[in-house]
Amino acid sequence: MATGTSVSPGRSRGGGPASYLALREYHKRAYDFLSVALEIDESGKGEPTDAIDYYSRGVAALEEGIACDVYEVGEDQEKAEKLKERMISNLEMARDRVNVLREFILQGGALKGVSLEAKRPHLQPTASLRVHKITPPREPTNKKKPAKNPVMGKPRVSHIKGIDHQLADKILDEIVDQGELTVTWDDVVGLELPKRTLQEIVILPALRPELFTGLRSPARGMLLFGPPGNGKTMLAKAVAHESQAKFFNISAASLTSKWVGDGEKLVKTMFALARELQPSIIFLDEVDALLSKRGGSEHDAMRRIKNEFLQSFDGMHTQEGERILVMAATNRPQELDDAALRRFEKRIYIPLPGKEARKSVLRKLISKHHNLLSEDQLNKLASMTDGYSGSDLTALAKDASLGPIRELDFNALKSVPANQVRPIGLNDFQLSMRTIRPSVAKDLITTLEQWNTLYGVSS
Repeated sequence: MATGTSVSPGRSRGGGPASYLALREYHKRAYDFLSVALEIDESGKGEPTDAIDYYSRGVAALEEGIACDVYEVGEDQEKAEKLKERMISNLEMARDRVNVLREFILQGGALKGVSLEAKRPHLQPTASLRVHKITPPREPTNKKKPAKNPVMGKPRVSHIKGIDHQLADKILDEIVDQGELTVTWDDVVGLELPKRTLQEIVILPALRPELFTGLRSPARGMLLFGPPGNGKTMLAKAVAHESQAKFFNISAASLTSKWVGDGEKLVKTMFALARELQPSIIFLDEVDALLSKRGGSEHDAMRRIKNEFLQSFDGMHTQEGERILVMAATNRPQELDDAALRRFEKRIYIPLPGKEARKSVLRKLISKHHNLLSEDQLNKLASMTDGYSGSDLTALAKDASLGPIRELDFNALKSVPANQVRPIGLNDFQLSMRTIRPSVAKDLITTLEQWNTLYGVSS
């Protein structure tokens, strides 16, 4: 529990210039105070005045941080702006809660010897503060943390029978907190078919469950395949952020163990938790490492894991109406087992970006920096980068952005103001294209397009 008000070196008191890291310090201090206030307020084991005291300290920390002018540029400036928006939301909620508790005290609610829960049965839990919760930075292991609100921690699954609860804790660690990701649909440039399909499978059934029944029941499996670096994982991040489902980010390491028999138990536990916490999404990146074709030469433990996965995915224990989506991504769909492929009803090809998509990606990348690229120059650059993947374009833009910096000598670089560095131009991109080349081989594209023609739903 943080009780001090000291300011770290290089950190601004409220109202002055500050770095993004300094803003996170205010953010973290407010989290400490509000966590304790929530615990007192919702547990009923304390006085309203105690909760008000900690709420007020959290409010003060938020006000100091919000008053700071952040001097960062580029990506850190964007992070700081988003962090301030979350701090403002928390500030409003905390102030409202303080007003409610003070009004309660004025009405004679604070009676000695009576529990807080008994005195205010009509007051609603502070769900709004939990919705706008602050994500704390990692704490030192030797520092005592304030008690967590149960809603903000891991889900309680001790009542689920037939699973190993130690293994369940390992799977629960793979659940992604929606507050940790900020990727939205708008950040995913192009890819209209995958976005529309995901909205049909994930978003719309959550909004109108009565419409998506029977034949309209959403698909249980979706496979995103295509050349590397074109947004498959980014789509998964957008789904995790936009949906209200529990998002399990699973890799081969999550489902393997040195102990014989634990691998299949982990798979069984994962699906049991997904059913308990549904609606839920299980995301498997590089799924070919886990569900490759079965053969006589593979290890017996890996074969058992695959068999358990296929049975839990769509077998005797699955029931109609379950709101579980298994979402997978791979660059090598031709290596997947036939039984696994059958379970992925939606198989969406994520191709290299076309000209308009490349233009949109480049515009978005350079928008955070001063540049002189006109619309015609962007069109020319989009044509020149044919064959580049999304990650190749990012690497190209990063290298081109260093062009104006490379022109400065070392002494000038140490003192030049950021706003006096010349803008990025088309020539910087043309020079960078000499070293940043496309990373996707043409024969891989041919193989994936042929596979898409045979098995994809976007052919």
